[in-house]
Amino acid sequence: MKAQRVEMFVCPMATPSDTSGLQQLADSGKVRPDTLVALAGKTEGTGQHDDWGRVWADVVLREWTAKFLGIPVTEVAKQVIFVLSGGCPGVITPHIAVVAREWIEVPDGDIDAKEDKRLVVGRAGSDAMPPEEVGRMGQIEKVAEATRRAMADAGLTDPRDVHLVMVKVPGLTTASIKDAESRGKTVVSHDLTFGPEGAGVYANDAAALGVAMALGEVPESALSDEVVRRNWDLYSEVAMTSSGGEKRHGEVVLFGNSSGSQSSLRIGHAVTKDFIDAEGVRNALRSAGLQFEALPSEAELSRLVHVFAKSVIPGSDQVRGRRITLLDDVDAYQIGKALGGMLVASVTGRTTNYVSGGERNSHQGPPGGNIVAAVVRVDG
Repeated sequence: MKAQRVEMFVCPMATPSDTSGLQQLADSGKVRPDTLVALAGKTEGTGQHDDWGRVWADVVLREWTAKFLGIPVTEVAKQVIFVLSGGCPGVITPHIAVVAREWIEVPDGDIDAKEDKRLVVGRAGSDAMPPEEVGRMGQIEKVAEATRRAMADAGLTDPRDVHLVMVKVPGLTTASIKDAESRGKTVVSHDLTFGPEGAGVYANDAAALGVAMALGEVPESALSDEVVRRNWDLYSEVAMTSSGGEKRHGEVVLFGNSSGSQSSLRIGHAVTKDFIDAEGVRNALRSAGLQFEALPSEAELSRLVHVFAKSVIPGSDQVRGRRITLLDDVDAYQIGKALGGMLVASVTGRTTNYVSGGERNSHQGPPGGNIVAAVVRVDG
């Protein structure tokens, strides 16, 4: 019987076009053309809709991947999922997390006897999302369908075994808005920012609700165009989404644990209760398998492979009953990500953490809360 063995490698990037870490993995044989399934990372730049640093990185990484796989660039998305989040303010190091998966033959009895669950990964791409679907039910439904296929690709049937679903979807641009309106269609917003009514956050949140629908966190009957960025009682506890105007299709990479996995890695997740909840970050590490009471030891942290986190700005000017002024700051989007990066780094002792966000409110986690997922090495 065949079973998954998943590996994850974190490669810091000196510039948006730096592929040296990827090349070293390829040269060493740690990643092969038949095992590379996803690249997820943080790229330097503004993180806004006009973040050409992220676009530059996407182009260069796709070109490297096409050469590595020996296929045209246009075919890369069919084999490798790209989830790049722009903007590395504060202590976030630009990096790429490389996800590799191989299928190995194991005796049936070995799988049945395995008590603990280990990391598996699934991937899927969606159908094209025209601009009139961004932030609306069209996008929700297509992300949900891709999430279901990614879950099947991971070999998972129980949503409780899913700990992280990363999604990159199309956003809006001036050109795509003109295209929609030239065909008599409307768009969800003409605001191209990631502000409260920006097209970027509508795209992110529709994608999150698509994940929630696929995993049964939110019933399909509760979803409509009108609930996006309006009904905060609807959310996913495992969706981590971002958007970009350069995209035309959605891309989904799903992480979970399975008793049939032959990986030496495990993933866990938790949801912080507010913007400054360090214990929530520690709970994610515990969920993945690190064992500690107050603080993780250096020995335990040496088993930590990677952390993925959201950093969403709270919707009110209150945190634990005290007023904050972040909502009045013109740089709130960048500050929100920077604060999240510092929170995670203060617990993990490292800066190569994937921290995306900056939005004000989100369907990625409950009101005020943020999603944190951790991958740790179980063996050795």
